[in-house]
Amino acid sequence: MASGNSGLRKVIELIEAINPELYSQTRNYTNGVVTGLSPYISRGVISTRYVFEQLLERYDYQSCRKLIQELLWRDYFQRLQQHNQELHTKAIKIDCQGFTRKGIPLAILHGKTGIEAVDEAISNLYLTGRMHNHMRLYVASLCCSVGQCHFSIPGQWLYYHLLDADVASNFGSWQWVSGNITGKAYYANQENINLFTNVIQHDTIIDMPYEELKTIQIPEKLHEICIPELETIFPETMDPVITNNTVLLYTLYNMDPLWHEDFEADRILVLEPGHFKKFPIGENLVRFILSIAVGIKGIQLYRGELNDLVKKYPYVDFVAKEHPLFRHWNVRFDSRDWIVPEITGFYSSFSKYYNECEKKITQYG
Repeated sequence: MASGNSGLRKVIELIEAINPELYSQTRNYTNGVVTGLSPYISRGVISTRYVFEQLLERYDYQSCRKLIQELLWRDYFQRLQQHNQELHTKAIKIDCQGFTRKGIPLAILHGKTGIEAVDEAISNLYLTGRMHNHMRLYVASLCCSVGQCHFSIPGQWLYYHLLDADVASNFGSWQWVSGNITGKAYYANQENINLFTNVIQHDTIIDMPYEELKTIQIPEKLHEICIPELETIFPETMDPVITNNTVLLYTLYNMDPLWHEDFEADRILVLEPGHFKKFPIGENLVRFILSIAVGIKGIQLYRGELNDLVKKYPYVDFVAKEHPLFRHWNVRFDSRDWIVPEITGFYSSFSKYYNECEKKITQYG
């Protein structure tokens, strides 16, 4: 990978700093080791396959097995989305838990749950666009398992604020917490939060044994819910200038600066109002996307519906990377990179998918 681009240089620095064994030991702790790569993977600057290959250039397979497993979770959710394009609203299996309230608890929205680690994480999310993966499970547990809210609205709220917002991974995780993948909802009590956040707190709404937590009524602090108003604001753009026979289309899921790097083509970052009405994103992510776009040579921004542009240029070859969210485009699609590209079917659980993948990759270790 070339490093003449500031975004790529940052990615290379992060990859070179990875300590997979320390990651494996501490990743569940909110002050543990993380790679910092998630926003760049979600934005398609790099792929899970690229990280996988870089790890195996530096370490043996067993040393980085846990990190590779986490990368495969990403690929698993992407495959789920290919087979279930409505996973942001509809249960992947059976919506069996009865979490039906339509909204997000105001206590979550305002970071006023009384659970210190959670409230601090929500405040930091608004500020930075980042939230530790374990903390995301805690928040989802409060919204769905304890607060009995349907996953879709709180999931959309979290997606809106994350730098690594990814429809498949985000809503897939919310569905996992809700029990729509495993048939068993995920609960986190205060003891668990204390352990993994290095906080000592008691007398919260979830400070009780799991047996009790799973049977309580909705705590008063989580009673009041709302549907937040989420809006995406991008700068206005002119129609792009097309001078080549081929146009390469970039999206917030494909911002790979090395994609067809040496090919003579126009390059357009497509910002569809219809997409962002369905999946709004916040100011932190908008800024992040625009900062990455600066590193793509010759990129033009187009704020409009892509098929309208395609109709204006019937003899131009428009090319994008495959993604379910853009399946409606009338263009030619390149395939995405996967860690194990030949494992493509629907798998009802991650363990089934992972076991099939590991059969293919154990040759490395």
